[in-house]
Amino acid sequence: MEATKTIARAKTHLMLRQPFFGSLAMSLPFIEDSEIPTMCTDGKSVRFNPEFVDQYTIEEIEGVIAHEVMHVALQHPLRIGERDHKVWNMATDYAINQIVIDSGLQLPEKRLLDGQFRGMSAEAIYPRLLQDTPEPEDGWGFGEIVTPANDDGTSMSEADIEALSADIGVKVLQAHATAKMQGKLPAGVDGLIEEISKPKVDWRDKLRTFIGGDQPDDYTWRRPNRKFYGTYGIYMPSVDHYGAGHVVIGVDTSGSVSDAELSQFLGEINAVAEDMQPKSVTVIGCDSSIQSVTEYGQGESIETLNSTGRGGTAVSPVFDLVEERGLECDSFIYFTDLHVWDFPDTAPEYPVLWVSTDADEAPFGDVVRAQVA
Repeated sequence: MEATKTIARAKTHLMLRQPFFGSLAMSLPFIEDSEIPTMCTDGKSVRFNPEFVDQYTIEEIEGVIAHEVMHVALQHPLRIGERDHKVWNMATDYAINQIVIDSGLQLPEKRLLDGQFRGMSAEAIYPRLLQDTPEPEDGWGFGEIVTPANDDGTSMSEADIEALSADIGVKVLQAHATAKMQGKLPAGVDGLIEEISKPKVDWRDKLRTFIGGDQPDDYTWRRPNRKFYGTYGIYMPSVDHYGAGHVVIGVDTSGSVSDAELSQFLGEINAVAEDMQPKSVTVIGCDSSIQSVTEYGQGESIETLNSTGRGGTAVSPVFDLVEERGLECDSFIYFTDLHVWDFPDTAPEYPVLWVSTDADEAPFGDVVRAQVA
């Protein structure tokens, strides 16, 4: 009972002094659970071990609650994918703890905090931890992220996850409005709100428009429209395009791109090749250097992506290769998370589309955000 009262008091204090964190905390159920070591969240609720809560001051528990609700706000439980769970948890802690401390809150001594990661997303921090950051010898952290599941323990469907993501977005916007009215918005939160508030577009439509324009050349019944058939079971004609030209596709095979992302890249590259019928498709895999170059003729299926490398992210080698080999390029597409350290100094003459799973800024070309299933 004492731990439950501490949680209630800490949430009330946050509501008065840090209304962004407090409003989010008030919107989530907090459940006592002696089976977990500290606290954890799956994006739907926060669980806490009363023995853990009793070890710390109410000020430190306020910080831990803020830590947990930021996991929810940034949807870290929904973004684990196929990443190493422990390393992902460390990356998310580094991303969150700096925001909590900069807001003037306290955290327990065993915390992950490093100024070099200030302002970075967990996706950007994760590959760095994989390469050269060991786990602290004396232990670390408090609070974990848990993959969300249905009430009966079964895996959530894609529709369920989308609904949970939308619900979290509403709660974050409400918390932002509450904090802004009181003039107490934590540093670094405005960027999160800007991202949530952006109008969502179907990035696949953007991809096809980029290559073939808005208008189809013709329709054909030889291949059914896969979207209509898969969704509604209705046979509809697919679009025929002629003269889509030569397409060059860069694929980010760095360590920050998950296997799930690479799998989705492969599916979309094949869909583009089938639907748009370009004269040729050249697929270039690259992490910090070129890993593979494969050329396909019109109508050929791209069966696999060479995902060797898994190092850092560089894109200049791909643009250099196009120029050095004199590759015909009417449209250039780069599938990446856009955590890049070496953009070319000048934009190429051909049009460029960045299909990004995370960051959304590039020095040239158009950027469209891809949601990974």
